[in-house]
Amino acid sequence: MSRILVAMSGGVDSSVAAALLARDGHEVVGVTMKLLDKSEADGASCASCCGYDASRDARLVAEAIGIPHYTVNAVEVFRQTVISDFVREYRAGRTPNPCVRCNQFVKFGFLMNRADELGCEFVATGHYALRRGNRLYRGIDPGKDQAYFLYVIYGAAIERIVFPVGGRTKSEIRGIAAELRLVTAHKPESQDICFVEDGNYSAIFENTALSGEGTMVDTRGKEVGRHAGIHKYTVGQRKGLGALGKKMFVKEIRPLENVVVVGTEDDLWAETMIVNHAVVAHDYRIDGSIDYDVQVRYRSKPVKARISQSDSKTFHIKLLEPVRAIAPGQSAVIYDGTMVVGGGVIERAG
Repeated sequence: MSRILVAMSGGVDSSVAAALLARDGHEVVGVTMKLLDKSEADGASCASCCGYDASRDARLVAEAIGIPHYTVNAVEVFRQTVISDFVREYRAGRTPNPCVRCNQFVKFGFLMNRADELGCEFVATGHYALRRGNRLYRGIDPGKDQAYFLYVIYGAAIERIVFPVGGRTKSEIRGIAAELRLVTAHKPESQDICFVEDGNYSAIFENTALSGEGTMVDTRGKEVGRHAGIHKYTVGQRKGLGALGKKMFVKEIRPLENVVVVGTEDDLWAETMIVNHAVVAHDYRIDGSIDYDVQVRYRSKPVKARISQSDSKTFHIKLLEPVRAIAPGQSAVIYDGTMVVGGGVIERAG
C-alpha cells in the first residue's frame, strides 16, 4: 500500500476520493490549499474551493474517515501563476483558462512538492479522469469528464497522479458520500471560477491599469461604436456591444490598437488554428495522416482534425469542419478516442 496525499477542496468529489483510498488500505494524508488571502476570500463564493468553508468541510471529512488533515498556504503561488496570469491575458485581449493553469502550477506543481515534504509517493484529486500508465483518459461519466483541464499533467510526473473517482459516475460518488455520512454528500457544486464571484470579473481588474474605452470596428475596418475596455470582451460575445443596427458578435480583439472587431455570425467560424505551449503524451508522436478529435472549450463538441507540429511546442490544426468562436487563450485539447494525446493554448484561429 502507498502513502498518498489527497487534495481536499471541501467538495464531495475529493472527499470520496480520500475515503476510497483509505478504504483500500492506503495511508492517506488530506491537504487543503489556502488559495486566497482574507480580503480575496471574502469576495469569493462561499461554495468555492478557496474559502473557510472548504477547509472546515475537508477537515470534518478527514476526521470522519480517520485520516490526518493539513491546510497549506498556497496564496502566493496561486496569485502569481493563476490570478496574475488571468489579468495579463485579459489585458492582452485573450480569454484565459485559469483551471488549466491551476492544475499545472498549483495542484500538480506546488502540491507535488508538498507531497515530497510529507513523504507521499502519490498525489490524488477528485477529478473525473483516468490515468493508465503514463496516459490520461476521459472519465467514464460524460457529463462530468474533466480530462480537458488536465492535459498539462503530461508536463508533470504523471505516474505519481491518481484519480480515484474517474471510473465512477457523479451519482455513484454522491451515493458513496451519503452512505459514509460525509458532510459534503449533498454540497452543491460551484460553477464559477473560484476567485470570481457570480461571474463578475470587474473586481479582479479594479486595481489594474487597463486600456479604457476604445474603438469598435467591423471586419472592413469601419468604426461602428465604442467599447468599454478590451478586458470586458471575448470572442463570440454578443452582450454589451450596444446598438449596432444588426446582430453582431466579437470576432477579434486587437490589444495593441485597443480595438474590438465585430462581425456577423458567419464571421465567427474558422477551420484552422495555431496552438502554442503544447504538451504531448510521453513517447507519443503526432501522426499528421490520421484524424484526431479536438476540443476548443470544456463543453464544446469535439471535431475531427489533422495535426502537424512545426516544433515541439507548436501545433498547426486543420479542422475538418468549421468551429464557432475559437478564442485565443483557451485550450485546444487533442484526443485519440478517449485518450488525451496532448494540448496547448490557442494563439490564433484562421
